[in-house]
Amino acid sequence: MLDLAQSDFRVYDNGAEQAIEHWDLGGDPLAVALVIETSSHIQMMAPVIHGMSSIFTETVMALNGEAAVISYDSTVEVRQRFTDDHDAIASAIAGVPFEAPEMRLYDAMAEAVDLLKARPVKYRRVMLIVGESQDIASDAKLGLVLRDAELANIAIYAVGPSSSTADLRFGPKPPGQGIKYPPGVFSGPTRPGALPVPGNGGAPGGSLDLVPVAIWLVTRGTNEIKNHQLEMAAAATGGVDYRALRDRTIRTALDRIGSKLHAQYVLSYRPSSEQTAGFHEIKVTVARPEVTVRTRPGYFVASTPDAANVPPAP
Repeated sequence: MLDLAQSDFRVYDNGAEQAIEHWDLGGDPLAVALVIETSSHIQMMAPVIHGMSSIFTETVMALNGEAAVISYDSTVEVRQRFTDDHDAIASAIAGVPFEAPEMRLYDAMAEAVDLLKARPVKYRRVMLIVGESQDIASDAKLGLVLRDAELANIAIYAVGPSSSTADLRFGPKPPGQGIKYPPGVFSGPTRPGALPVPGNGGAPGGSLDLVPVAIWLVTRGTNEIKNHQLEMAAAATGGVDYRALRDRTIRTALDRIGSKLHAQYVLSYRPSSEQTAGFHEIKVTVARPEVTVRTRPGYFVASTPDAANVPPAP
């Protein structure tokens, strides 16, 4: 829907309505940190990833965006720092090797957050991950990385093999076995993107509501999710996770991401109430019947002396 006005929107922070300071429809340029898995696990996808440079530069960066390229396997490498030069980004994508077996996903995400936080405020900050929903050997914690991403106004999008592929390769961790999920997350689907979860040996079946699990993960600041990490990252930051494997489906996913990023309503506000420690839920409503709103679920304020210094939240 491209015909909504600012007056159609209402924004709530922990239930309290907020004054919208900024409203726009996809007008601000993008700063996109492209994070590419280069482990030997997905070496068969190397030609597909090497060949995605044109669709990324044309549909995601577009005319006024900039990008950086980060690769991860046993190490995390910044292949290209932020630039608006399409040829430099294309060269960085085409040159990534696929060698080591480790997958330092969380460390690469942390590096992307640091690069994005340094971009000027005029940019909308996006992390785009191309890889599997799995981590091996990272020092960073997923929950803490997502906290930083939320406070830096970073939306995370992901493209890669399905989580069922990760279940086959790395072994499933059925819901309820080793993870104490918050109550109510298996009743659904209640939100867009709820994840179907089959029953398995006493574990609950049905649908896993990603948003409360993402909030729970951010609040705990730990790594207690297996094979669904990128779904959680997207749910926690208002992005989208696309599971794709072939050349055509990856190009389609990138094209859809580009279309979404350049046709988004961007709203920001400065929280009017005291910023207490803990998770603050953001809710956005639209004065239009039968409309589904996809937005970030909120942000986490840590228990520190400077916790009140929270930037405007889009």
